[in-house]
Amino acid sequence: MSFFIKHKKSILLVTLAFFLGSIVYLGLSAYSRSNYKLNAAQVGKQSITYRDLYRLTEQRANQLRNQGMEVDEDVMKFLEQQTLSALVSEEILNQAAQKAGLHVSDYEVAYDIQTAPWFAPEGKFDKKVYEYAVKSTQGVTPAKFEEQLRRDKLANRFRQVLYSFYKLTPAETKYSYEVQHGSVAGFEENQKDFQSALMDTKMQTAQQAFLDDFNNNVKVKTFLE
Repeated sequence: MSFFIKHKKSILLVTLAFFLGSIVYLGLSAYSRSNYKLNAAQVGKQSITYRDLYRLTEQRANQLRNQGMEVDEDVMKFLEQQTLSALVSEEILNQAAQKAGLHVSDYEVAYDIQTAPWFAPEGKFDKKVYEYAVKSTQGVTPAKFEEQLRRDKLANRFRQVLYSFYKLTPAETKYSYEVQHGSVAGFEENQKDFQSALMDTKMQTAQQAFLDDFNNNVKVKTFLE
């Protein structure tokens, strides 16, 4: 338990990195388990495989190790649970986005790849460098990498639409500050930081409410022990 308390911020940053979406796809897996082809979860008719779960969990574990942290069995179990939760959330957001008629164009995917600095060692996009980097460091084909990038962007697009319905008024911000601190003393000095934190909380609450409602209409099953 002391590990989680000591490194809580780092673990959360690693966990949120996937949940918020990025161009980096699932990393190489150090696992060789016989149940790779079995499902870790089911969202409606869409499956989430153990293969993807273990691959991404290992990537997160490596990120923590690179920060000098010891990753034992308990930490791996924690990361697996958090990773599966993120994968399920991403799948839910993708299904909701598709139902709402949202999409990500080929141009958008190509633009993100061609402007990524790690695929342009000499300042210009290099297709051979891109293909080699994806295969050798990510363990996937370019097509699979681009598919995941599209999914990340689509999930983020729906998240932005969801968040656009929620705004904070000055009165609400001040009232929340007073409730939390017992008075409005120091509100003017701390308003900007407090409002940012309050908005984050409100967005997380909004997203969780959406996920809960989705679960009531679409069957979501998880099989991770």
